[in-house]
Amino acid sequence: MPLQRLLRNPHLLQGSTLIGGQTWRWLRQWKKREKQASKQLNRQLACDLQNLAAYSQSLRWQDSEDAAISAELKAGHLVILRTPQDCVFWKERLESLQHQGVPCSLVTAEQCQQLEPGLGQELPIAGALHFPSGESINPRLWTQQLRTQAQALGVNIHPGVRVDAVQNHPLGLKIQGRMYLHDSIVLCTGAHQDLLQHIGIQLPSLAIAGYSVTAPVRDALLAPRSSVMDWAQQTTISRMGQRVRITAGAELNSAADTPQQQPTLQRMYNLLNDWFPGGVQLSSPQLQIWKGTRLLLPDGLPAVGPSPHPNIWLNTAHGSHGIALAAGCARALADMLSHKETAIDMGAFHPHRFQHN
Repeated sequence: MPLQRLLRNPHLLQGSTLIGGQTWRWLRQWKKREKQASKQLNRQLACDLQNLAAYSQSLRWQDSEDAAISAELKAGHLVILRTPQDCVFWKERLESLQHQGVPCSLVTAEQCQQLEPGLGQELPIAGALHFPSGESINPRLWTQQLRTQAQALGVNIHPGVRVDAVQNHPLGLKIQGRMYLHDSIVLCTGAHQDLLQHIGIQLPSLAIAGYSVTAPVRDALLAPRSSVMDWAQQTTISRMGQRVRITAGAELNSAADTPQQQPTLQRMYNLLNDWFPGGVQLSSPQLQIWKGTRLLLPDGLPAVGPSPHPNIWLNTAHGSHGIALAAGCARALADMLSHKETAIDMGAFHPHRFQHN
């Protein structure tokens, strides 16, 4: 998992501040789980995650025929491997991925160049994993479409409203001093855990901040066609219409509103120029830099399901898998709230799974 690679390679943790006691406790719990987990358990966790991702993908476009086009969908995903050792590592795991129903293959450097003609000629490419059914989309456009569809169904959306507290007797939300009562509440709190802690829900979570840089395409022939990941640098470069986005960086003890780390951004600019030279216009005034925080749990899976309090549900800690798991998590929660059986087994994602650790 990318989480494991980041924590085992400190040079990928850019600009992290001094690690405090809570972070050390999380790291110890993660390391304890790593030591105790068998290969079979790790394979099962990966299988559970893949099943949820595949379920999400099957739901993503079912209610909107034109949504995929307007969300700038690009099919295909390459994971570039720089060394023969990385190729051996993934060759040993290829059969397991295929057994889970994931269409993938190990391709040569020459085949990488055919799939992505804009790749730099001087790059150290030993091979790559090719996922032909992989997707990259513009998440902002996708969520805007979801909002429009929800409002058409009668959903009331109140952006920018701060929820001060959650009350469980009676069930409600406190907003600007006024209590609003509800039959059920789903907390999708992302990296902000104050509301959970207020009602005594403690998840062994760690917040990690990351970056994205989005720039206009300079030359369509030299820009990426779909999505490319640099496995060694844990960096992904994706095509979104007439723009290209790179995501990278991992800062412990960092929030979205803390100062940007220029070394991290410079590394991202260098990677863009190395991987797709001449394809992106980094000097454009349309260049967009974004910093966001994602929440991680020690096993790398999200917390989706009932909380210890009746009719309060959780959908949080998706880490770097947010867009890939969103539709499946939402559908599964809707089924749970309606007392229906979920289409896939969601036991691995139960929020209570850490209570004995």
